[in-house]
Amino acid sequence: MMNKLKTIALVLGFVAFSASAALPLFNGKGHPGDVHIDQNGPVYLNGKEMKLKKINDNFYEATGQGVVLSIAIMPDGTPSVSWTGKNRAHGEITPANQAAATKGPSGRDLDCSRPDLTNAEMKACQ
Repeated sequence: MMNKLKTIALVLGFVAFSASAALPLFNGKGHPGDVHIDQNGPVYLNGKEMKLKKINDNFYEATGQGVVLSIAIMPDGTPSVSWTGKNRAHGEITPANQAAATKGPSGRDLDCSRPDLTNAEMKACQ
């Protein structure tokens, strides 16, 4: 009887663990810079590791360099990453595979990490 209980507990534990969403691999860009997330962490902003906190199975926060990255895991397993900085500055982190297709108001590629953004580009990055 005891072995059956141990087996059931082990199976239930495995099922509960496998149902939780893991932090997926992600590369992207946004106004604070380049974001890289290794599968299951850590998280990097401009090559510097950030402090990662798991809020629940589908939401994480990474802090560092005056920025908070909010990482939501969507039902299909893809991440949605946004950032919040000083003075309520905020915006989305665009996945690297989508960043090249985005054009800014000036017609040039929209790279929110550029130091020479026009006012219209800054607004588009928010």
